[in-house]
Amino acid sequence: MFYNLVKTPVIVKTGKHILGNMDRLLSEAHLVFPKKILITQENLYEAYKEELGTDTFYKVILVEGGQLSETNAIIDECKSEDVLMIAFGGGSVLDIVKYSASKMDKPYITVPSALSNDAIYSCVARLTENRKKISLGVQPPIGILVDIDVIKKSPRVLFMAGVADLVSNLSAIQDWLLAHNEIGEPINELAFMLAKESALPMLRYSEDDVFSDNMILDLVNGLVTSGLGMIISGNTRGTSGAEHLISHVIDEYFPNKSTIHGIQVGWAQTLIAKKYHNDPYKVNEFYKNVGLMKIFNEMIPWSEEEFENLIPYAKKIRNRYTIFDHL
Repeated sequence: MFYNLVKTPVIVKTGKHILGNMDRLLSEAHLVFPKKILITQENLYEAYKEELGTDTFYKVILVEGGQLSETNAIIDECKSEDVLMIAFGGGSVLDIVKYSASKMDKPYITVPSALSNDAIYSCVARLTENRKKISLGVQPPIGILVDIDVIKKSPRVLFMAGVADLVSNLSAIQDWLLAHNEIGEPINELAFMLAKESALPMLRYSEDDVFSDNMILDLVNGLVTSGLGMIISGNTRGTSGAEHLISHVIDEYFPNKSTIHGIQVGWAQTLIAKKYHNDPYKVNEFYKNVGLMKIFNEMIPWSEEEFENLIPYAKKIRNRYTIFDHL
C-alpha cells in the first residue's frame, strides 16, 4: 500500500500562559532536548524575559529578523550543538529560524508574537536579500505554541494582516480550480479542501470580534491547517494565487511602495473579485465588516488604475496560471 508521508508537528498548543509553561508542555509531548536556544528580537526579549524564564535556555540569540544574511550568524551559533531551536517573534523572526534550522537539519518550534501570516507553519520562508524578498523552501516546525495573551498585545494591523492572508486562500483555490479546468493542472483534493476550510471560519467575524479568544483560536487553527495543506501538496497552490502574484510584484519591483504582506494580498483579492465579478464567498463584504477595507485604504498607496498596470508584471513573475491568464 502507498501513502503520502507528511511531517506534522508533535505539539500544537494555543492558550493562555503558554510562555511560562513551555518546558512542561514540551516535556509532556516528549520533546526533551539537552539544550534549547531561543532566537528572538531584543524588544520581545525585554518584554517577555520573565515569562520565558530565560535561564532555562542554553543561549539567547537576538536578531532583527527578515534578512537572509542574519541566518549565517544563527547557523554559526547552532550548527555544532544538539539543540532545539525556539523561534519567538513575528513572521520575520520565524522565517529566519525556519531557514537556518532547515539548512542544519535541526528541529525547531515556532512561538509567534503576532499572527501576521502563515509563517507559523509552512514550507516557505520569505526573506530579504539585496533589498528584495525571496521565497525559500524549508522544513516545517516540530511544534507550534501560541500564547493568546501575547497575541492580544501585538499590533492590530498585524493581526488583521494574518486574517487577510488566510482569507486570500479563497481566491487562490479559485485560481487552482481554473488552472485545472483550463490547462489540466492537477489538484490535490485534500490540500484544496484544507486551504478552503481553513479560511471559511474567519468569515463569521466582524470588527467587534478582533482579538477575541475565539477569533484568535480560529486564526491559529486556520493558519496551521492552511500550512498543512501546503505541506501535503508540496507547493503553495492552495494559498497563493493571483493576489499573491500582485504582492510579489510590489515587493520585487516597487519595494518603496510595499507594505505588510497580508495587507497587500487582501487588497489585491478585493480588486480581483471586483474586476472579474468573482466573489462567491462575499469576501469583500467580510473585509468591510471586519475593518480591513479601512486598513487597505490607509496603507495601500496604489489606485485601482495602478493595479491594472501591475497585472502584466504578475503574469510574468511566476509560472503559475491564474485569472490573469484566463481573461
